[in-house]
Amino acid sequence: MKKTGVLLFLLAGILSVSGQAISDSVDVTHYAIHLDEINTGAGTISGHTEVHLTSADGLLTGAALQLTTLEVDSVKIDGAPVPFTYNGALIRVPFNEGIMPGEAVTLDIYYHGAPFSEVWGGFHFAGNNAFNLGVGFESIPHNLGKAWFPCVDDFTDRATYEFYVTADNPKVAVCGGVLQGQYENGDKTTFHWQMEQSIPTYLASVAIGEYELYEDTFEGTEQDIPIQIWVRPQELAAVEGSFVNLHDILTVYEERWGPYPFSRIGLVSTSKGAMEHATNIAYPYGTINGNTTYEWLYAHELAHMWFGNKITCASAQEMWLNEGWAVFNEFLFREGIYGPGSWEEEYNDLHNEVLHFAHTPSGDGDYYALNDVPQEVTYGSTSYDKGGIVVHTLRNYLGDETFFPAMQAFLTEYAYQPASSEDLMNFLSQETGRDMTPFFQNWVFTPGFPHFEIDSVTEAGGSHRVFVQQKSKAREVLFDDNIIEVFFMDEAWQLWSDTMSVSGAQSDKVFEVPFAPVMTMLDFENLMADATTDEEHIITAPTTINSTNTSVVIDVEAVSDSAFLRVTHHWAAPDTMDTPVEHLRLSDYRYWLIDGVDMDQLTASCRFYYNKNNYLDHTLLLDEEDEITLLYRPDQYTEWQEIAHNQIGPASIGYLEIDVLAEGEYTLAVWEDGATNIREEDSSQELLTWPNPAKDLVTISLTQNKAGVLQFLDQNGKTISRQNIPAGRSHLRWNTKEIAAGIYFIQWIPADGKTTTKKVIIRK
Repeated sequence: MKKTGVLLFLLAGILSVSGQAISDSVDVTHYAIHLDEINTGAGTISGHTEVHLTSADGLLTGAALQLTTLEVDSVKIDGAPVPFTYNGALIRVPFNEGIMPGEAVTLDIYYHGAPFSEVWGGFHFAGNNAFNLGVGFESIPHNLGKAWFPCVDDFTDRATYEFYVTADNPKVAVCGGVLQGQYENGDKTTFHWQMEQSIPTYLASVAIGEYELYEDTFEGTEQDIPIQIWVRPQELAAVEGSFVNLHDILTVYEERWGPYPFSRIGLVSTSKGAMEHATNIAYPYGTINGNTTYEWLYAHELAHMWFGNKITCASAQEMWLNEGWAVFNEFLFREGIYGPGSWEEEYNDLHNEVLHFAHTPSGDGDYYALNDVPQEVTYGSTSYDKGGIVVHTLRNYLGDETFFPAMQAFLTEYAYQPASSEDLMNFLSQETGRDMTPFFQNWVFTPGFPHFEIDSVTEAGGSHRVFVQQKSKAREVLFDDNIIEVFFMDEAWQLWSDTMSVSGAQSDKVFEVPFAPVMTMLDFENLMADATTDEEHIITAPTTINSTNTSVVIDVEAVSDSAFLRVTHHWAAPDTMDTPVEHLRLSDYRYWLIDGVDMDQLTASCRFYYNKNNYLDHTLLLDEEDEITLLYRPDQYTEWQEIAHNQIGPASIGYLEIDVLAEGEYTLAVWEDGATNIREEDSSQELLTWPNPAKDLVTISLTQNKAGVLQFLDQNGKTISRQNIPAGRSHLRWNTKEIAAGIYFIQWIPADGKTTTKKVIIRK
C-alpha cells in the first residue's frame, strides 16, 4: 500500500490459546468466504466462512480465530453446531477430541452485522459500492482480514482462498484470484473467485459495485497472464491512457525479479486505496484520469506482487521488506521505462527528505533501525522512504550483476512464505559469497546513517592517495567494509572512478588515475544513501541556482567561460576547532562543501539558509540572544574562521549571504550571549584570505566593512599593487594567474585602525 494521512493507533493485546500465540497454535490452509448479503444502505454484511485448519504444533484442543465487531450466529463442524465463545474480537471453539498435526478440521462460522472500519483500513461502504482494505494504519496489530471474515490475522499465516460473493444486479463482485463462474438467482448474482497461491489474510480482497471491465493480456516470460481492470463506467475511457506503460512496467519487473507470481493482474477502482491485495489492487478514484500522472502509484502496488505478496515481511516491525522494496521499484520502473538517470531527481529529493524529516515529529518521531520499527509508525517514513533508499544502496553495494540474480534466487527460496531481515542477510551472504553482516549492521540493524567525506588527497609519483573520514548521523558507532566509489575529474571535466573500502574513522587507498585530476569526489552518481546530499551544476551563463536539497541559493552574476560546481550538504557535525574560541559554538548537525573546476571563471554570491523552526538548526539556535554567524575554511588543514556576511532574517529563520563564493567548507555557528567584547578585541579577524596555498585566485574578506587600502607585497616587501577600498565592500578577488610561485603578503590598512598582514603562498 502507499502511506497516507496521519496515523492514530489503538492498542491490542496478544491473543493466545493455552499460552501460545494464535499463529503458533492453528495452521489455516484454506478459507472459503461466503458473503451472502451486502447491504450498502445499512452498511451491513452477512455470510459464513469455512476455515480449513490443522494443528501447527502438537495436540490442538481448540481453535481461536479473530473477528472484529460482527455478530457470530453459529459455528458448525461437518454441518453440526458446536459450542463457542465470542467476545467481539476472538472466537474460541473447543474440540472434544484433539487434532494432531496432519489431521484437518473445517469450521463453518456464520456471522452478520456492521463490519469494522477505521479512517483507512477495514471494510468500507461508499455509496452503492463496498470494498475492503486489508490493513489499518490506526489499528495495532494492523491486519484487518478480521474486519470481514474469521481468521488467523497476521503476516505469517498463509492460506489459499475461495470467495462466493452475492451482489444485487447489476453490481459485480471482484475478488482476488481468478473468476471461476457467476450464478444468477433472480435479481442477484453470485460470483465465485479462487486464489490458488497462498497469501496472508490482509491480502484477501473483495470489491462490489457497478463496474465495467477493461481486459488485456500480458505476455509474460512463462505464460500469458490476463489483465483485468475493473472501473466505474465513467472511468472506462481513461484506462488506456493511464495504463499505457503497464506492459512495459511488468516487463521491467519480470526481467529483474522473475516471472509474475500470480494468475491474474488486476486492479479495481475504490474510494480509498491504494492497497496491494493479491491480483486485485484497490486503486483510488481519481487516479484513472487518462494520463500517466499516477503510474508511479500502480507501479508501486504492482511491485508488491513480488515484495509483500510473493514474500511477506515476517513482522510489522520489518515492513521495509514490503514497502521499502516497493519504493525502490518506483526508481526501477522509471529507469526501465524512461532510461538511466530518470530516477535521480526523485531519489535525491527522497534522500534529502529522509535525512531532514524522517526522525522528526512530522515523520516517525525518532531514528529507528529498519528491522525494528515500532508498530505506531509501521507505515511511516522509515519503512517506506529510508527502506527505499537503503535498497538502492544495497543494489549498488553488490552491483547489478550480483544484486538482481541474488534477489531472484531469494524470491524463489522464500516464495509464498514470510521472510525477515536476517533471512535476507543470511541468504545474500550464502548466495553471493560475501559476508553481508557489515552491510546489514550498518544500514538495516542500526538507527541513523553513516557519513563519509574526503579528508585529504596526496600525490606522489603520479599516484593519488585518498584519505576518507567516516562520521555518523544519530549513532555512536562506525562500521567496517563500506564500499564507496571515488571519482576523479581533470581540467577537461573528464571523469574516472574506482571503489575503496572504508572501515572505522579513517581509511585510505592509492589510486592510479589515468590523468592529472584537479578534483576528487565521493559517490558522484548518488549510489549510496549516506548522510550527505549534493548537487552538481555546469554553469555557462549568469543564473540563479536554488538548491533546495542543500539549503543554499547561488547567484552567478557573471561567467567568463564555463565552470563545474558541486555543492554538498553534510548532515553531520563539522570538524571541531583545533583551538576552541570562547563563546563560539559550531553547528552539531550540518555543514557545506563547495567544490568545482574552473571556479575562477565565476563571479557568484551565495546564501546559506538556516531555520530553527523546521528541524534543521534547532540544536544550534537555542537562545534568542545568541548571534548566528558563518564560518569558513578552504580545506581540512586550515582552522575555521568567521567570514564576512550579511544576515537576512531574524534569529530563528533566514539566510547568511556572502558576496564572493569560494571553494571550501562552510558551517553555521553562534556567538553565545556575552561574546561581543571578545569579537571586537580580535582585530585579526578583519582580514581573511583563502585558499592558502593558492594557485590562480585568492579570495579576500574584509569583516569590518571599513574604508581603507589593500596592498599586495612580494616576499621582499616590495609593493606589487595597491587598491583603495570604499566602506561597505567586504569581498574581492586577487587574480594570481600571472604571478610567479612564491611567498606574498596581503596588507590591510584601514582608515581608522591597526594594519593587518596575511601571508599567502602561491603554487603553480
